[in-house]
Amino acid sequence: MTVIGIFLAVLLAFLIIRTVYRRAGLKKLDIHVSYSKPRATEGASLFITTVLTNAMWLPLPWVSVKLKMSKHLIFADMENAQVTDFFYRNDLYNILMRQRITRRLGFVCAKRGYYPISTVDIAAWDIMMESKSAAVVECNTNLTVYPATLPSAEVDDVCVQIYGQLKARNIIYPDPFSFRGIREYSTHDPIKAVNFKASAKAQELMVNLWEHMNARQVILLYNLQRYSVWHNEVLDEYTIKLVASLAERLTSQNVPVRFITNGKSIKIDGEPMIKTSAAIENATEISEGIGDLQLERILEALAYLDLEQKDVAPFAKILSKTAETYKYEPEYWLISTHHEPELEAAYKELMTQGARTVWVMPCAIGIRMEEDDITLSPEIREQVILL
Repeated sequence: MTVIGIFLAVLLAFLIIRTVYRRAGLKKLDIHVSYSKPRATEGASLFITTVLTNAMWLPLPWVSVKLKMSKHLIFADMENAQVTDFFYRNDLYNILMRQRITRRLGFVCAKRGYYPISTVDIAAWDIMMESKSAAVVECNTNLTVYPATLPSAEVDDVCVQIYGQLKARNIIYPDPFSFRGIREYSTHDPIKAVNFKASAKAQELMVNLWEHMNARQVILLYNLQRYSVWHNEVLDEYTIKLVASLAERLTSQNVPVRFITNGKSIKIDGEPMIKTSAAIENATEISEGIGDLQLERILEALAYLDLEQKDVAPFAKILSKTAETYKYEPEYWLISTHHEPELEAAYKELMTQGARTVWVMPCAIGIRMEEDDITLSPEIREQVILL
């Protein structure tokens, strides 16, 4: 009778424990995952923190936490991890009643981009290891990785070729001793710039163009157009770093910068991370600004650029529309590995109208482009900066 009583007591205890665990489930088991910073620069070292909290009066001997992250976040600890198209990690916890466990995992941001963690898979077994409760917990934490910039000496070399040297100041003064030419009047021109003799001769308003002691404002143009669906990702990423470097140099000198590209932003929930410009069709535009805040806006746009896009708009139309919208007072810095007759014609028209222009063409990165492959006219070819 005693043996039977013990057996029944054990059976009853087992049934009670199983019922309690089943009813409790994951109701008071909480998981929180977060990056140590919401923004970082390519190459930076960060942490991802996982906080598991058991608010129940029941111990959980076996809790599984599964994370799915980008393979471009390189973790030092690869235990319980698998890398395919993504980085998958499955960590196991033994958590007591009313306990909180915090784990930090270090990683390196190997590539610019946007890295959200929207959900976490969590599963827990009861103390008898018999029943399992599972759930998908919303996380909604994300990391934006800005592109790295090129070494200062390399940026200096590019800037030397663009300007000789950047000697930017906060205020820009025209040099009255350096007359540059005459062009048609636009609504952006001051009345004092009107050349009345030339206007009378041409039967329309004409204005004088002067050299400036400094860069006035710069429109930084990035063309992501390609010759085929296939693309040289190494060259594209280098070019993005170059754009970031030039933006950093200009903003550090308080030069007003506007950024325009035909590259499209990645989409989250069907919406692009950066809205397209209303003024220039098929373009992403960061309006003119100066300083650190402007640099951050440009770096963010570069971080969100989608290199897998298939339908990049022709840049020749964007360049013509930009000139039509902002006229010829700003400097136009075109960064483009792609060249075609239409783009060359739009660029040449910009030069003809008296705009200060420069074309930087990276081509020796990744799969090298030979100079014979560059089919620009000799007139334009002599002015293109090859990198």
